[in-house]
Amino acid sequence: MIWTSGADGRCSYFNEPWLRFTGRSLEQELGEGWAEGVHPDDRAQCLSDYERAFAAQEPFRLEYRLRHVDGGYRWVSDEGSPRYDSSGRFLGYIGYCLDVTDRKRAGLALDALAARYTMLSGDAFYEAVCRHVGEALHLDLVFVGQCLEEGGRINVRAGWKDGAAVQPFSYVLAGTPSELALQGRSVVIGSGVAARFPDDPGLRDGAYEAYCGVPLADKEGQALGLMVGMSRRPLDDQQGVRELLEIFDGPVSAELIRERGEAALTRRIAFGRMVARISSELMPARADEVDGLVLRTLAQIGRYADADRAFVFDITEDGRSVSNTHEWCAPGVSPQAHNLQGVGFEGSLFCQIIKRLEIVDFPDVSLLPECARQDRELLQSQGIQSTLAAPMVVNGRLLGFVGLDSVRCRRQWSGEEKTLMSLVGNALAGVIERKRVDESLRESEARYRSVVESVREVIFQVDADGRCAFLNRAWHELTGFAVEASIGRPFVDYVHPDDRHLHQEVFELLMRREEASCTQALRYLRVGGGFRWVELHARPVLGPGREAQGISGTLNDITIQKEHEAQLKYVAHYDALTGLPNRVLLHDRLSRSMAQARRRGQLLAVAYIDLDGFKEVNDGHGHHVGDQLLTTVAARMKGTLRDADSVSRLGGDEFVAVLVDLPDLPACKHLVQRLLQAVAQVVQVGGAELQVSASIGLTLYPQEEALEPDQLLRQADLAMYQAKLAGKNRYHFFDTDQDRDVRGRHEGVARIHEALANDEFVLFYQPKVNMRSGALTGVEALIRWQHPELGLIEPAAFLPMVEDQPVAVALGDWVISAALEQLERWKSLGLTVPVSVNISARHLQAPDFMMRLQEALTGHPGLAPGSLELEVLESSALESMTRVTQIVEACARIGVSFALDDFGTGYSGLAYLKRLPAARLKIDQLFVREMLDDPEDLAILEAVMGLAHAFRREVVAEGVESEAHGRVLLQLGCEVGQGYVIARPMEGESLPQWVATWAPPASWQRQSALSREELALVYAQVEHRALVRALAAKIADGTQIDNRLVVHGCSLGRWIELALAEQRHEEVVLRELAQAHDLFHETIETLAAHYRAADAAAVIEGLGAVRRRLDVMLGQINRLLA
Repeated sequence: MIWTSGADGRCSYFNEPWLRFTGRSLEQELGEGWAEGVHPDDRAQCLSDYERAFAAQEPFRLEYRLRHVDGGYRWVSDEGSPRYDSSGRFLGYIGYCLDVTDRKRAGLALDALAARYTMLSGDAFYEAVCRHVGEALHLDLVFVGQCLEEGGRINVRAGWKDGAAVQPFSYVLAGTPSELALQGRSVVIGSGVAARFPDDPGLRDGAYEAYCGVPLADKEGQALGLMVGMSRRPLDDQQGVRELLEIFDGPVSAELIRERGEAALTRRIAFGRMVARISSELMPARADEVDGLVLRTLAQIGRYADADRAFVFDITEDGRSVSNTHEWCAPGVSPQAHNLQGVGFEGSLFCQIIKRLEIVDFPDVSLLPECARQDRELLQSQGIQSTLAAPMVVNGRLLGFVGLDSVRCRRQWSGEEKTLMSLVGNALAGVIERKRVDESLRESEARYRSVVESVREVIFQVDADGRCAFLNRAWHELTGFAVEASIGRPFVDYVHPDDRHLHQEVFELLMRREEASCTQALRYLRVGGGFRWVELHARPVLGPGREAQGISGTLNDITIQKEHEAQLKYVAHYDALTGLPNRVLLHDRLSRSMAQARRRGQLLAVAYIDLDGFKEVNDGHGHHVGDQLLTTVAARMKGTLRDADSVSRLGGDEFVAVLVDLPDLPACKHLVQRLLQAVAQVVQVGGAELQVSASIGLTLYPQEEALEPDQLLRQADLAMYQAKLAGKNRYHFFDTDQDRDVRGRHEGVARIHEALANDEFVLFYQPKVNMRSGALTGVEALIRWQHPELGLIEPAAFLPMVEDQPVAVALGDWVISAALEQLERWKSLGLTVPVSVNISARHLQAPDFMMRLQEALTGHPGLAPGSLELEVLESSALESMTRVTQIVEACARIGVSFALDDFGTGYSGLAYLKRLPAARLKIDQLFVREMLDDPEDLAILEAVMGLAHAFRREVVAEGVESEAHGRVLLQLGCEVGQGYVIARPMEGESLPQWVATWAPPASWQRQSALSREELALVYAQVEHRALVRALAAKIADGTQIDNRLVVHGCSLGRWIELALAEQRHEEVVLRELAQAHDLFHETIETLAAHYRAADAAAVIEGLGAVRRRLDVMLGQINRLLA
């Protein structure tokens, strides 16, 4: 129904459907005439809402009752929207009305339903809803259906059909419109529904034309069921039908949810009660009650789960077969246990799942995959459609499984049922295992009684008071005491009196549970006297609270074994010839004596004794005479020592004495002197007079380090050899400091071997440059140890310990190889520079040195001759001049040059320098570092350089640590230098960057070599620096200042006078230098006066003034040298 209005708000048009609906003419409706048809109760509000929307020119939607042509009122929904022309001018409204009487009626019905049936629930509530919906929508059938757990079916809970209540029924979803509704959306089919769903018997039998259905779901969207309405007439207002059904969706779904929760709670309560009942029945069960209780449990879970069969299977220990031990069947279901004994189990899918200790869940046996064919055939042979099983496990061991079968239908097993089976499986496993243990225990007890009475060992048990509670027949055979007479008596009464304290210790330890078991050798008395040695094995008997209630164990007769042991102990611990303790007993006694010395804080000495001249006696008189001599000497030494001391024979003519409880060193020396005298006495053997002496090595204990007995013996042995070397018939004490140094060196060498194997060494490189031009002339490879714990270690810390060791050769080979590899890497970067490698004397003089060097060079054919230089210490070269000269010449033939390192420290003569064809001399940094402050070092440096130049050797100065060092070296004529001011040693990867940025100081670039006359000024600078340093040292030490430090009359003064006379330089410059020189010495004299006067403040100020005068004077000298 359509209408329009003008800008004045008055209606100007109504279409034909409107006029048919109201039964009035157009003229009657125009203007405000239409309002006459509005229900009097709605008219005022309707007009007010219309005028408000019109004033705001906004869309509106109204619902009111309008008089129908039949005289009654019907509800209409009236929606209006403003109209505008193309220029935006408001023209009025256009609207349309819909008849919504049915929907309104349904809503009113729902309100009435809510007010009337709030106390209804369940099927009564569903029936009331269906009735009102059917009456409101004029439907022939309305019902509420609930989804069944097995799926695919709907269970109709309640409904209203043809004016009467519907009896509950169920139907299959497939092929029905309800299948569409359960997919989550409302379905309304206004007509022809039976034709669209020809397989739905309900539509066909009821001759229904229209269908409407809405899904019912919980908050998570899970389908609960649906509400369905059917009509034998077509539905005109499909939307109204849909809306009304959706209005009832919420209340009906809420009721289904409430019912589901209530049912779940009821079932959970029943579940908990059943589990508690099963547990309470099974926990205290005796072994003879187990089978009946297992069957009772199966019946309970079978009925609870509405299963057809409940069962328990036992699995053999090898897991290869199973047997049905217990079974319950629902009425009408045939038992299968008799057919399921010793059934093959291995390899089946069921077996694999159970052995993983997981739940077996087969909801449809017919759908098992081909890999489970064995399972499918076995289950189907018993008519089983669905099965559920849980493992029975005790302490991780699989005993069998418990399960349920469904024979009459397929079913989906619920989570609750799976939980139930898991709980029951655990409960049954415990009680079945208990039954097995009980049966095994009874069998074991029978066997035990038989064994106990037949074994030869005594089996005993004593109570908490130590009285005999049980003894087997072997007790009488061991002791002769009757078993019956011994029961009830204290067990300790039968132990030898000397061993009863040991027996009591064992008893108390076990009763206090400080030990789980004890073994002890004891003597047990026999009837009539005597005893037998037995080995007691005992452990506590524990009560329910794990407290010790007594002791049980065995007694094993070891008398014969003890007798043999005594014989063997003597043979094993004593020397057969002399009867003295041997090495084994010595070790034991020495260990005890060392422990005693530590406890008492007293001194112990170990004397290692070797007989001097015994070999001559043995060779000259025969072994039998030698043996008698040894026996006599051994007896004399034993008689010489105190009772607490001991002497042992190690073998041959070697003995060891252990001297204990020594108050001091003199007491030790006194005893050793007595030993020497006892050994040196003449021995009469067969008419011959024989005499030997002794060399004795001594070591003392305790020492700073923790020692073992073998270490003390080694120390004494080493000291004995020192005594022999010193002339025999004397003693020598072991030097622990010397020994510690030797051991430390050996450990260090072993660690270096390990570091070489672990690739812990690295090479650093220090450049050698022309100090004037800045050109790089070479680099020196310097080894470092990248210790995994101590970090980077300098070579001075580890190289000295390997100088004379074979590892020095391996270390040297590694350095050469690493240096050659680095040369290759530099070459690939466009950097070509010779590298020098330090060679130790041992490495250089190795017989195969040249062969190994050539092999290393062969591995790098791309390197040019001259790329490698070897540096050898001058002192090393002088040790074997001929050999070194041969190697230097051989190296020259393959392009490897040599440099003489630390030149000037080896005191080599001119003849040696002439013979040694080294191409390069490296001046030791010792001279270079001190030359600025020590005139003697400067003189030595000048002399060494003169010698090198005389023999046409290139000179390299080490230790260039400041710009001043480099400048003086250049003044002396030395151009190539190496030191920290140029560059510190660096990793190979850093050298190219350093080369790119390095430049010498400007003072070096300007400096040229000085004449002999100019060098005198350099010496003057050094002498005056040395003077100030000596003066400062005297003041710091508080010693007297020598007059020679104060008296003015040095060589510089004489040089200045001569230079002025000969006019060597500008007079003005010389006069300024002379003045600065005089002021320097005058300031020193003033300082000396303050020092003698003990004026501390003036001395400090004076020393500063001297240094300032020195700087001025040195500056004046530098002007002359510039």
